[in-house]
Amino acid sequence: MSAIDLSKDWSIILMQSHPTASLAARELETYLSHISGQQIPVVNMLMPGGSTFYLQYGGESNDGFTWSFDGRNVMLNGNNPRGLLYAVYSFLEELGCCWFAPGKQGERIPHGTVFNLPQQPVSETPALPGRCLIIGHHAFMQDVADWIIWAARNRLNTIFFHTTTGSLALGAVPESQYQALKSVFLPLMNERSMTVEHGGHGLTDLLPRELFATLPEAFRFRDGQRTPDHNFCPSSESGLNIIKQNAERHFRAHPEVEIFHLWGDDIPGGGWCDCEACSEYSASDQLLLAVNALADVLAGVNPAAQISFIAYHDTEAVPASVIPRQNVHVLWAPRMRCYAHPVNDASCRLNVPKYTQTLQDQVEYFKSNGSSATRVFEYYLDAVLFKSLIPPLPTVIQQDVIFYRDAGVHTMQALMTGDYAWTAPQLNVWLFPRLVWNPDQDLDPLITHFSRAAYEMDLLRYYRALEQAFSLALDIVPEQLKINVVHGIRQLWEAPPSDMGDPVFAPLNVLEEKIHKNSAIQTYLEAAQRELDATVDTRNPLLPNERDHFWLVKSWLQYDFNRLCLYAAVAAGSRNEISICWRKANHSIKEVYRWGRRCIHSRKHRLNFHFMRFYTWNIRLNKIRAGHLCGGFGRRWIELVTKLHLLYLYSRLRHVYDVRNDGS
Repeated sequence: MSAIDLSKDWSIILMQSHPTASLAARELETYLSHISGQQIPVVNMLMPGGSTFYLQYGGESNDGFTWSFDGRNVMLNGNNPRGLLYAVYSFLEELGCCWFAPGKQGERIPHGTVFNLPQQPVSETPALPGRCLIIGHHAFMQDVADWIIWAARNRLNTIFFHTTTGSLALGAVPESQYQALKSVFLPLMNERSMTVEHGGHGLTDLLPRELFATLPEAFRFRDGQRTPDHNFCPSSESGLNIIKQNAERHFRAHPEVEIFHLWGDDIPGGGWCDCEACSEYSASDQLLLAVNALADVLAGVNPAAQISFIAYHDTEAVPASVIPRQNVHVLWAPRMRCYAHPVNDASCRLNVPKYTQTLQDQVEYFKSNGSSATRVFEYYLDAVLFKSLIPPLPTVIQQDVIFYRDAGVHTMQALMTGDYAWTAPQLNVWLFPRLVWNPDQDLDPLITHFSRAAYEMDLLRYYRALEQAFSLALDIVPEQLKINVVHGIRQLWEAPPSDMGDPVFAPLNVLEEKIHKNSAIQTYLEAAQRELDATVDTRNPLLPNERDHFWLVKSWLQYDFNRLCLYAAVAAGSRNEISICWRKANHSIKEVYRWGRRCIHSRKHRLNFHFMRFYTWNIRLNKIRAGHLCGGFGRRWIELVTKLHLLYLYSRLRHVYDVRNDGS
């Protein structure tokens, strides 16, 4: 190691001109001043005497960098301006800086003038060219400036704004909020040379439903008749003409966007057309027909932009006959996979070979047809999928990135959504950019580094214990894999929604095996509790937040286990056991609600939290009570109360995230 003394006469030299390179110089100047208490100026010529930070960049597309210290001067070289910015952050991290969460509270800055630096040059190249954070809820979009700055400091180069124009923005950013904040985030992103992605499930919006009365042939054919629900008929020339006209307006209204996302309806299957012309096409082919039509329009509006074909639910399979346009890329979105295991873990019957082989087939199909490089849409930060929390997934994320990198994926994205802003720093959020940059790192030092930066404590064993607990809770086998998505109050009561991780449709033997395995979760929770209890004397201001978060984790896992026992009792037909298990499950749900009332400070986000838990948990719980524990009057009463409460929550949530209702 070589010692660098920042109290000496230093200057920062940047001879080139680029907004991102200028930002790199300013960031170095700012943080060196905070660290050393010395003013180190940015100049454009060599100063006589003293020591110098030399900043320069090349013209490569790769975001790699090198930096070195020769005992007197520091050389920071980026393959491009963005690489130079990352070189600066790498150097500052070597001094002890860390940005473990967005905002001032999420950074750690050392203080001093003498630091040890490696004698050998530091040289890094990203594992994946594209590294993307998906902002997917009002709760995160309201702090968009902090998230963009944090993302760049952690070497992410793309922000995907997952938006919706719907009145119930439960898992996406309201388009009105996106538009209102453009003047905030676009300058920040341009300064950091970041790619803008935009969109979501907006394909059906391009064919207004009110046209069904006058143009029914544009809509999908199902069960012997045309219907205006879900997607549309991609074989209808008149329908596609309207879609293309509206798509052109959409593309022109978003000139800042480089990657567009206009996906079909978010349903597990059955949303496409069965007419005679479409019957020869699979769901994947029908979606690609529509996307190709949009791609032709986009090529005329913005030749440099791309549009995604989302491989998701019933479009996971490779198209059979439709050839993608060159400005179309496949967006692999494996939401129905198992997150207890890495995607290529051969011991997981759900993930392998289905998700490994299908991804490789999609990559080859699009590559062989000359289309844009593959992008992966992952869910490590998705608190809709994981029901209001983020389970620590360090091993899964690392092994996934290695698999995706080796499969030829260009960009990995992580969807950050939920129903409230995090109340404590999240390990997955910090690990994701670290691992998409370099997945070949030792995980334990990374986890330790995060916990020491956030809490000034080594919580490695705490996070590892939680990882083991969730690896049991999240384990999914094919026998339980059935997604149920319905619309309308009556349908919700008749067939309550079930999402990933809900084993309601699993046979009794699978439930009993899961109960046996998951009984070990309590042991892991107790181990995690001991690690947290050992921090009781620290004065770190964030530790109380993590202790509060652990309360949610315990209540969540307790409900998950109690629900398993309840389903097994229902399958076995034991009324007495159903009654006991129902009370336990109901008690653990109340604990989750109690946490939300105490720890979520925003009124609208508390309401969102309540709605999502009621929708995904309470409807089914109430249905079981009504069907197995009540008489005729009780059943009707529970049904009525459930429907009224759901209507009440729905009416309060509609338009709550509109920018005109921005008070919390």
